[in-house]
Amino acid sequence: SDLWKYYNIQKYIRCMDEIKLRDQVIDDHLTGKKSTGQPMTNIELICLQFRKIGELLMLSALCVHKAEYQSIYRNIEKEWDPNKIKKRLENIHPDFYPTPFKRVIYINTGKQKNSKIIDNYLSKDECISLIGRCGNILHAFNPYNDNKIFKEIESVKSIFPEWQKKIRILLKTHEIKLIGTNKQLWVYMAYGPKQQVYVEERVPINK
Repeated sequence: SDLWKYYNIQKYIRCMDEIKLRDQVIDDHLTGKKSTGQPMTNIELICLQFRKIGELLMLSALCVHKAEYQSIYRNIEKEWDPNKIKKRLENIHPDFYPTPFKRVIYINTGKQKNSKIIDNYLSKDECISLIGRCGNILHAFNPYNDNKIFKEIESVKSIFPEWQKKIRILLKTHEIKLIGTNKQLWVYMAYGPKQQVYVEERVPINK
């Protein structure tokens, strides 16, 4: 029904709003605007935000596809393993992950067209890797006494800016396909003067 569709879309918007808030926390700590007071706790805080964002990227599709998902799998709220979520969602609906696009305006005619972005965004597999690597750091025991973990922390820290950039490219304007129909959601992360998350229902973009 239209009401159920509206309810699901509002849930998806809330997920995107949460991602924007967490991205701001990352930005504040990467730029030094804010700090926890210790380098290691700064890294852990940023890892936590990235992990939460990664989980939202995997789970937000469930806001739209939850009924289909629940018809096969129960207790979705208890599912936490991103690899399992990925495999299950792909079995039900292979296109659950956001597809980034950009608006192209032709100078001669003024006509607008959507063009799919094909690189430099956070892919599904990169999202899984991000979740895993950040989780390992958050659960690491006494990293100062473990050289291997310390090296991984330095490696992850160096990739923070790239992750942030790729997530922003992925989500800035993206589509989420609705299962069982030729309709999809076009999602704008910073729409209008208030820079709000805005969603439209459209027909698919041609590949």
